[in-house]
Amino acid sequence: MLRDVVTAGSLGMSVGGTMDAFVLAFRLPDVARRFFGDGSLGISFIPIFGRVWHKDRQKAAALLTAILCRFFVYLTGFVCIGEILCWTGIRFFHPDGKVYITAQLLSLLLPYLILICMAAICSAALQTQDNFSVSTFVPPILNVIWLAGILVVVPLYSHFQGTALDPDKRCYILTLCILTAGFIQLLIHFPFLKASGFRFDFHFASVKSEIRQTFHRFLPQVFGLMTVQVNLLVASAAAWLFSGTAGTPIYWLNNVMTYPLRPGAAAAIYYSERLFEFPQGLIGFAVATAFYPLMARNAARKHYKALGEDLTLGLRLQFAFSIPAGAALMLMSEKLAHLLFQRGAFNACDTIRTADMIFWFGTGVWAFCTLPVIIRAFYILGNNKTPFWAAAGSIVLNLLLALFLMCWMREQGFALAASIAAGVQAAGLLFYFSLRYKMLNVKALVLCILRSLTATACMTLAVAVVMKSLPGSSSLDDFLHITLGGVIGLAVFLFVLRLLGGREPEILLHGKITSQRRQLTKKNE
Repeated sequence: MLRDVVTAGSLGMSVGGTMDAFVLAFRLPDVARRFFGDGSLGISFIPIFGRVWHKDRQKAAALLTAILCRFFVYLTGFVCIGEILCWTGIRFFHPDGKVYITAQLLSLLLPYLILICMAAICSAALQTQDNFSVSTFVPPILNVIWLAGILVVVPLYSHFQGTALDPDKRCYILTLCILTAGFIQLLIHFPFLKASGFRFDFHFASVKSEIRQTFHRFLPQVFGLMTVQVNLLVASAAAWLFSGTAGTPIYWLNNVMTYPLRPGAAAAIYYSERLFEFPQGLIGFAVATAFYPLMARNAARKHYKALGEDLTLGLRLQFAFSIPAGAALMLMSEKLAHLLFQRGAFNACDTIRTADMIFWFGTGVWAFCTLPVIIRAFYILGNNKTPFWAAAGSIVLNLLLALFLMCWMREQGFALAASIAAGVQAAGLLFYFSLRYKMLNVKALVLCILRSLTATACMTLAVAVVMKSLPGSSSLDDFLHITLGGVIGLAVFLFVLRLLGGREPEILLHGKITSQRRQLTKKNE
């Protein structure tokens, strides 16, 4: 968040489209990073590697070496194709056009895809040995070097040049910082791997079945989990493609229509994305991470009733907090955008555009938080196909909605399209799971949702009253609005929820999840 706050002050939305080009160029390796990180790789690779590691260290070394080599070959081939396409864009398009600068930035950033994905595989291997410190320490390296590029390198370069750098040169400096971070993020793993006894072993014949299992599980599972990120990649690409000077015909559509979006549309998606990722990470991924081993353990023991209660409880916790979180983002979208971003190159118009995007992303927070939980339940039961096809359908729906809503709502349509697509996907998976497996306590879930909606409505009224009664539009006023409104809103929400019989906050705060599951497991045994 701090990284993007500083980036906004330095680059804003770059009216000439520079920030759009940077966002699109960075989006591809960033999505690849999320494919391999954020727990996605752990679902397929970690269980297999961990099992082999505890039985045969030499075989585990061969497996890790084989996975690293294969991914390196595949990713290098992908990057080479990308570099050829980038060279085409640089060679045949005008230097002042958006294709030219996007191709240049992407050509510099594509190698980062290889570095960060290899680093994620090494982190996953260390996690099987209960070494979580490296995987925790590695991601912030990018943020630190990124911040150093904006706060140190750019001012120093400007000083030696004798003039302030234009947005294009600042973006080039950022790409070099990102590449530097990628090398450090990868190399930092090898001393820890060596200390754990790992040595490269190229005898791949002994691990053919394990390699096949890893790739067989990885592709469909990671695709199902990464639907939201793929939809954002599609939205960023469409925003870049359809943005241009107002009234200018789109030549590649034979001039049948003018550009519907202004430059900065992809940047607005990027800045607003960070806000809905807070509840997604703190609620959705947190609940999914906590309940995954509990559900997996009960599935392995064929305690399906306990697994259903695990999933029901996880979904209850998720719904209880994601619904008010989404409402809070919608209520405070303009205050948040102004407080966090409006400074330096980020002007009042940029704030309004970002706030509108935050508002519409807020409508889908409940779905963004539901998907990591329900999809993992399918994977635990060995069902990879249903989440895969649900993800494919969500991506198609998102694309169609985005193209339709873009003409009506401009870039805000991308946020609403992503929220609707995620909502349809989440609701469809929940309905199908309850219908096929009959494990969910549907009554408890419906009651939880109704209680959360009622408490959220009361919270919304209280926050609206507080924000209206406090005048002012400075950053300090925004801070007071958000802080006071947040505290009062949270208090009202918790009070009403408890009054209606909601026990989710109590379960969470008093740490009763593990104790309840342990008691049920003993009873079943």
